[in-house]
Amino acid sequence: MRRERVFMDDKNEPLISYYLYNQGSDNRPERERMKRILSRAIKHELTDRQRDCLVKYYLEGMQMKEIAQSMQLSNSTVSRHISAATRKLRKIASYYERYN
Repeated sequence: MRRERVFMDDKNEPLISYYLYNQGSDNRPERERMKRILSRAIKHELTDRQRDCLVKYYLEGMQMKEIAQSMQLSNSTVSRHISAATRKLRKIASYYERYN
């Protein structure tokens, strides 16, 4: 049996929302689990500099230039720390999605 594709628009949006709600599509527990995993990874898997750069960039909203000045590093070094930290966290997240 072939299913017809349904697109969300003003006409069928309430119906789709109701269906998804009743089908248990709420992934809140999974998101919370992933937050805990990434939080532990940030604390234990990143170097101190990677962690500092990542926190300042994503959580404090500082620009790379500002981070470089405050930590007395070059802009490219800060960029490399943030990239390396992001790669590590993505790898850890993909591992847990795949095997758990």
